[in-house]
Amino acid sequence: MEYVLFNKKREKVLTITSLSKNSFFSVFERPNFYGVFFFTKAKGVLVIDQQQIEIKDHYILFYYPYQKLSLEGVFEGTFVQFHPDFFCIDIHAKDIGCQGLLFNNFFNDFFNDFLLRCAKEEFNKLSDFHVFIKNELLKKEIGQLDMVSSQLKIFLINAVRIKKGKQEKELPSKDNIHHQIEKLIENNFVTESSPEFYVKELEISLTTFNRLCKKYFQNSFITILNLKRIAIAKNKLFLTNSPVKDIAYETGFNDPLYFSRVFKKHCGVSPKEFRKQLKNNRLV
Repeated sequence: MEYVLFNKKREKVLTITSLSKNSFFSVFERPNFYGVFFFTKAKGVLVIDQQQIEIKDHYILFYYPYQKLSLEGVFEGTFVQFHPDFFCIDIHAKDIGCQGLLFNNFFNDFFNDFLLRCAKEEFNKLSDFHVFIKNELLKKEIGQLDMVSSQLKIFLINAVRIKKGKQEKELPSKDNIHHQIEKLIENNFVTESSPEFYVKELEISLTTFNRLCKKYFQNSFITILNLKRIAIAKNKLFLTNSPVKDIAYETGFNDPLYFSRVFKKHCGVSPKEFRKQLKNNRLV
């Protein structure tokens, strides 16, 4: 059964469905949505933005529009998808800090990735969100859009609290090389494209730097850099009306045509198509 929330124009803006292998792949024909996957039971491997992650029972996956995603294995659970025009994490949940923590985070390490690894009790607490929404959508009451939006924000607050709590317990040394690489890219991705800059800052060889990028992030340096730039570009494409070429320059690309090629390679659509699909007020 699919639970659906419509806006005032009778456009579909949120759905809740049961997870199966068929349903999982069918929703990605036009992935113009945020998604939250609740894996009640799972045994398999997930690949997102070229990173391979093992999934297990009681994991929650946070999906950002037009990320490349595939899954191999056996799994069941619940899938919630919602359109950014209904609830945008960069607008409606900006004060929570879930952008870069739950969503759109490709720095995959002990805890800081696309998944929230929950204890059973934590998973059940967070799952109350979609149970509440299902019950709400069975009714015909006033203020339903506001009610669902409020519950979605409460869910994200609880998820951020749980993840930050795990970070505080498991946070590795600030001096380790993994953290140094991550922070250098975070602080310099717009202006510094050359690996030589990062090698010099880290005081290691280029060979060692390339090996560490593969080890910690499962990608080459240039892929890591481009993924970071694209993550910021996605926000700008949706939240602003700036020309695509300006967004290319603002995110560190010197050539707008190269930016469009890289964007389409990683997202499957051009920047213009991405903007068009997110500006629409419905799930497609």
